[in-house]
Amino acid sequence: MRLKSLTRCSLKKCVTFGIFLSVIYCGLSYYNFYYNRYVIKYRLAFDNINVHVSCNIPDLDAFDPSIRKYIYEPDPLQCSKNHEYTYIDNRGLLRMNDTAIKLSGQTLSHCEYKVIARPYDDTKNDITINYGAPVTFEDKTNIDGDFCKVTCYDSNSKPVYNNLHAHIKLKVNKLKTNLSTDKKNPNVLIIGLDSMSRLNMIRRMPQTYKYLTDNLDALVYKGFNSVGDCSMSNLYPMLMGLTDWYVDGSKYFFDPMPLIWKNYSRKGYVTMYSEDEPQYGTFNYMTKGFRDPPSDHYQRPFWLSLDDNDVINSLLSPVWQMAENSGMKFGKTSVFCFGRTPKHLLMLNYFHQFVKQYSKIPKFAFIWNNQLAHEWLNMVQIADNDYENVIKQMDKEGSLENTFLVVMGDHGHRFDWIRHTLIGRVEERMPFLAIVPPKWFKDKHPAAYEKLKTNTERLLSPYDLYEFLTDIYNNDYRDRAKPNQNGAPKRLSLFGSIPKTRSCHEAHIKEHFCACYGTKNIRVDSDTVKILANYIIEQINLETGRDRMKCAILKQNMVKTAYKIISGTQGQFEQYVVVVETVPGKGLFEATLKHYGDNVIELGGEISRINKYGNQSICTNIKALRKYCYCQQNVGGRELL
Repeated sequence: MRLKSLTRCSLKKCVTFGIFLSVIYCGLSYYNFYYNRYVIKYRLAFDNINVHVSCNIPDLDAFDPSIRKYIYEPDPLQCSKNHEYTYIDNRGLLRMNDTAIKLSGQTLSHCEYKVIARPYDDTKNDITINYGAPVTFEDKTNIDGDFCKVTCYDSNSKPVYNNLHAHIKLKVNKLKTNLSTDKKNPNVLIIGLDSMSRLNMIRRMPQTYKYLTDNLDALVYKGFNSVGDCSMSNLYPMLMGLTDWYVDGSKYFFDPMPLIWKNYSRKGYVTMYSEDEPQYGTFNYMTKGFRDPPSDHYQRPFWLSLDDNDVINSLLSPVWQMAENSGMKFGKTSVFCFGRTPKHLLMLNYFHQFVKQYSKIPKFAFIWNNQLAHEWLNMVQIADNDYENVIKQMDKEGSLENTFLVVMGDHGHRFDWIRHTLIGRVEERMPFLAIVPPKWFKDKHPAAYEKLKTNTERLLSPYDLYEFLTDIYNNDYRDRAKPNQNGAPKRLSLFGSIPKTRSCHEAHIKEHFCACYGTKNIRVDSDTVKILANYIIEQINLETGRDRMKCAILKQNMVKTAYKIISGTQGQFEQYVVVVETVPGKGLFEATLKHYGDNVIELGGEISRINKYGNQSICTNIKALRKYCYCQQNVGGRELL
């Protein structure tokens, strides 16, 4: 039973429990800080060449000896074993589970459900939810919507069971479409995992990787390079063909933006979008989100309701996750579960049902999991078997015969300890990308398939994925270059010729994110490095000056590492990568810099934050400052030393 009563907890016990949690959190945080500062040594060097010449794609070992100490097998996921009194059957009916009720020994007076829906308030459409009027049911009933909350009461009218359900309520207007799934209208299914690099996919999701490559002949793209630090920086180019700075979601809703699946929807496709961790969503983190649902089936209300009905776990989720990652457990149920069900399965089941329910109608689905891999390198392995099973089931059901299946990440790990190694720095810039074309595609479009295959060894960016998705929508797989549009960088479709000589500069990948250059280590106490380190601090403080009443001025604590980029061409400047630690807050910042004569310096892209910052910047409402700001209210004590 998921409903827990906190009223029986005395004030003394609650305070004691709070202090206990604080001690645990501080201890784990200090362990994390200590390990980052004193144990990990930077080893940053590349074998490749300069950003302005042909990219020599890094070929690294996913199990290199230098990173083995950061890889471990997480414990199997332990979810609740409490009985679930209700479920939704294959026909979409909400039903009572008489067997479970009998086994529990509970006597129920009645159960009721409430439909979970978005509000009609234009200012809060994407951040709050509405619960419909309670409807009592006995055995089975239809649900007028995709999501519902169920509550059951005992003979004293006390709530003893609380649950949430998600299913696909068919859209009648989509069932009436004249469009059918065929070779002119293939399905597009995108399965995304935040912070998933190609190397970590091989390490931590070997079953899924093996099924994709061995059973589905997936094409894995070794040169897929990110173009920015975060999810928005990489997903906006893929989904809209636009850079993240072009999109201002803090003031306006995203509804007018040219999301790629809107093109599919206008053509007659049925669409679906799901993303967990709703407070950190791609279109919701410090932004307004959507006024109207962006897709036919939109799981966000369900995820908001899950947090609303599990407030304690939602608030303490970062603590629980840190503890589980460190091998510590509190209670019998993992934070990665909701009752008996792993949270990632709530998404996968909704996605799988969408695919099955609209089996004869062209569909576009985009699902994105944040919780599993964003914070921790190894925890994603707990979901490997489930991702493999869903893909395997879709394959056996024939759902992939007329489908472009895309499995991908947005970037590699940004914060876990591996990020401070050579392997970690490279793979942060090289996310996973695998594409499984429809069964017939190779025979019907042999030239386009050969390009898809050849391009697995080419330098790619998320902008190229946008062109790939556009070509599928247009049913146009010809080899041709694409012109610039609306100020967007030049994009090359994966169905076309991508030059072997392509450079990061040509792919519009900034120096700081390019994985194609060579380096050599240099002394951190050299005059040049001192100048560059000071420049980094100055630039950070200039940025945070936009909110100086809230953000403290940062000072340099130490230069952690520095190296010089080996240039393949002669130029008027030299390039460096420098990592500095700042106080207060012990922030680690990495920047790529161009150093001209007379100490003229230029950033080669944005400054990256490469260690966790938690709530250090919670005081600022400026999204771009979250990774730089250290709140004035936190200043004091040892951190200033």
